[in-house]
Amino acid sequence: MSYQFELNRSNRTMRFPVIMMAVIFSMVLAAYVIAACNDRSPDQARASEVSPPKSTVPVTNVSTTTTEKPALVISGPVTFETADSAYRERRYDDATTLFKAYTDSRPNNGWGFYMLGLSAWKSGDRVQAESAFVQALSLDSTHVKSHLNLSRVLLEDRKPDSALVHIEQAIALDSISSEPLRLQGRAFEAQGKTDDAIVAYSQAIVKNDSDTWAMNNLGMLYVRVGRYEDAIGPLARANEIEENVAAFHNNLGMASSSRVGLSSPRSNIARRWRSRGRTARPSRICSGWRS
Repeated sequence: MSYQFELNRSNRTMRFPVIMMAVIFSMVLAAYVIAACNDRSPDQARASEVSPPKSTVPVTNVSTTTTEKPALVISGPVTFETADSAYRERRYDDATTLFKAYTDSRPNNGWGFYMLGLSAWKSGDRVQAESAFVQALSLDSTHVKSHLNLSRVLLEDRKPDSALVHIEQAIALDSISSEPLRLQGRAFEAQGKTDDAIVAYSQAIVKNDSDTWAMNNLGMLYVRVGRYEDAIGPLARANEIEENVAAFHNNLGMASSSRVGLSSPRSNIARRWRSRGRTARPSRICSGWRS
């Protein structure tokens, strides 16, 4: 009897773990069946829940910035005042568009073509600028400003021979201003005629002893040909007249550092050069590089 009791108790003790293992196995089997019915893995399910919906619209980087300005839309007739206002505000692209519309409706207005040329030139469109200045001169061949600014465009296009044609006409039309002579100096320089450029710049300074760009340009021409001592005078004088122009300071510094033994104060050099320049031959006076 005692043996049977012990056996029964052992059977009950072993039955409980077996039952628990059967329950766990059943639960695992049920979970597998459910997952199989869904026809996707747990990873696939999670991925589909967080993935954004597909879109046919292209996506651009939100950090990308656009600097392109929208094209100016013109509605109705354009007045000179409207186009000129854009130019004065330095909106040169808009001014070009507006003056183009203005001249299209007023093909005999030379001043409109002149302003179209200026606007196009300052917006970087030298082809349109040249065309507009030529049109302005076809309407008024005595318009000095059109001759001068057309010559500037041609010089930028490396056409000094063509530029000189208009510069010489401007000199014939305006015997007072130093500007045509300064431009003539630039054209001669572009042609490699250094002596002629020096004479032209010098004559510009004789006509206008405050033409600081002629002084600067002549000084830089002297620097380029290695005549550093001759460059100091006009560059120092340009700085004396306009002390806030960075280019003048830089150019004078370049000339001064290239000339060994510079000891006199710049103001004294400028005064000596100015005094000498008023009585010296034009070839000994300095000219400039920009007009």
